[in-house]
Amino acid sequence: MNCAIIGSSKIAEVHAEQLAKHGVNEIIFISRSQKKRKKIISSVKNKISRKILLQHSDIKILKKNIFNIICICSKTEIHDKHLNAVSGLKSIIIVEKPIISILKFKKNYQNFMNNIYKKNRKIIVCYPYLYLAKNFKKFCKNIKKINEINFEFQTGGKSKFKKICENLMPHALSFFHNFLKINFLKKPIKKNSLFFNKHLWRVNFNFSNTIFNFIFKENPKKKTSLILRVNDLKLVRKTKKNKGKFINYIQNYSSKKITIISNPMEDFYDELFKNINNKKYYQINKNITFDIMKKNYIFLN
Repeated sequence: MNCAIIGSSKIAEVHAEQLAKHGVNEIIFISRSQKKRKKIISSVKNKISRKILLQHSDIKILKKNIFNIICICSKTEIHDKHLNAVSGLKSIIIVEKPIISILKFKKNYQNFMNNIYKKNRKIIVCYPYLYLAKNFKKFCKNIKKINEINFEFQTGGKSKFKKICENLMPHALSFFHNFLKINFLKKPIKKNSLFFNKHLWRVNFNFSNTIFNFIFKENPKKKTSLILRVNDLKLVRKTKKNKGKFINYIQNYSSKKITIISNPMEDFYDELFKNINNKKYYQINKNITFDIMKKNYIFLN
């Protein structure tokens, strides 16, 4: 099985590692910068345990070679360009969230999505927080009524102002789609307050008699962290490196207990490869993607 990865960022490296773990034998990195392509190959070689063929090229390779999988890890603003480049191909298309930029397309985002899904039946948008939510939910089994939820998400990203919401909201929405299981993506919300600046975006809203506070922060100088507060319960997702491998865990600040959890990106790829020929799997992901984009459009307008 072979794969083309469009992009040369850190997230492209993460996808390459997971693809190699799941049996892909050849990966071609596509980027305008030959320097970046060579750099990512060098980095990925040091991170994967099995020997696979790693090459690089420009975007023209998509017209010459046939790929089983094409993974789009470029900047959100040019996802549409790369989705057009793979339009009509029989490859499985994996896209880093969000599928396209709402800020770029505005109210026309649905038209573009409808057209691209007509031409590509096997598009999968990557939502690792669908799987992370299952681990958090285990700590909340005894909570009968949720009055208030705080979701504070800090990343080392470079997005600013409204782009912070565009980038991080899909994580929050996919998380609560699985965490709540009460049609969170379908039912209406009531925005109460909204504030954003260069490195911060936050919103307060009501949903199904629960008060929500989403706090998103992006700053290249900060590490990624997630704090979830459900009523008085405080849970923190952290990562640490052990012998070159990232360990994911949740710390319960009430009991002081630390629980090691699975890697949500690995969970995403496990499910993908189990359902690689399952039409229903692609349809479910498509439905979630449309729902997430509709909700995020509301938050951004």
